Amino acid sequence: MVTLRSGLLIGAFVGAVSTEAAPYVAYVGGVPVHSPSPTAKILVFDVATGATANVSEGLWSARAPAWSPDGTRLAFEAIEQGLNDLFVCAPDGSGRANVTQTPDRWETAPVFAGDDRLVYLEGPDRTHLWLANLPSGERSKLTTSPAFHGPPVASPGGTRVAVVAGEKLAGAGDILVIDLTDGSVRNLTEAPALYSPPAFSPDGTGLAFCFDGREIGGATRGLAVMPAVGGEPKLLATDGYPLAPVSFSPDGTQIAYTSSDAYHNTWVTLIHADGSGKQRLDVSPAHIIGWPSFSPDGKLLACQAVYAARYTIRLVELSTGEARIITPEGETGVNPVFSPR
Repeated sequence: MVTLRSGLLIGAFVGAVSTEAAPYVAYVGGVPVHSPSPTAKILVFDVATGATANVSEGLWSARAPAWSPDGTRLAFEAIEQGLNDLFVCAPDGSGRANVTQTPDRWETAPVFAGDDRLVYLEGPDRTHLWLANLPSGERSKLTTSPAFHGPPVASPGGTRVAVVAGEKLAGAGDILVIDLTDGSVRNLTEAPALYSPPAFSPDGTGLAFCFDGREIGGATRGLAVMPAVGGEPKLLATDGYPLAPVSFSPDGTQIAYTSSDAYHNTWVTLIHADGSGKQRLDVSPAHIIGWPSFSPDGKLLACQAVYAARYTIRLVELSTGEARIITPEGETGVNPVFSPR
């Protein structure tokens, strides 16, 4: 178990970490919990300076931050007029553009597939998956049959996306992998269950995910890995929480995931990719901790945590166990995502 110490000055903490490798953390602020709220906004924390920028100022219900592979742009969903649109901007919020401009359609959950393409969901119930070429503005539908989809996840290199799709909203589904070069779709699980958004390993050969409701390795709930081309999944742990994403370390040797003995008592846990070395992060005095995201050098971990009924974002230095709240005083924060560089 790693014990995290609080009470550090933010300037001293920021100066002690590698700012070149981990420059930004994007997260959703302005919400007390995960519920969709018109006050939700996208905040970006600069690890080098400790400054926080509101990159969605003037928009409503901003959510789902996602970085481009080169770390120079951030995509997110928000309402400008009408329904949800998708926006792209620099880490400081400059150059912000509405890249869909469809007030009559609902677009959500963007992810970069390479530096110039976005994959996202369209429809009030995340019905179809789309691909947009940002320089040309061309769009193409990736799915042929409507389904309820979770957030898509792009592979390294942006040639494939993985997504959980099911017949019922918030119900059991399967993990699909879509090849963006030929449009082929492969069902990797063929056993509907509650699955977290999967994470590609850094080399693109594997997927990690939490699950609940099917059997893997003799367990009906836990954390598992499987080949990204399909194959038998391998159980790593029996305490995986399927409602939050998992994160691979940049070298692929560790996985950070949200673990839970009960659904309202969650923790961030680290485990080696072979299932060994499991350790829980004790972010004292917080509880209900989750949504981990590794920094590009693997030395830091961002996560969300609750204390005194308020979500905040914690930045953890893994070598020392030191942690600090990076949300501004009085601000809330959920769903942190480290920039890739």
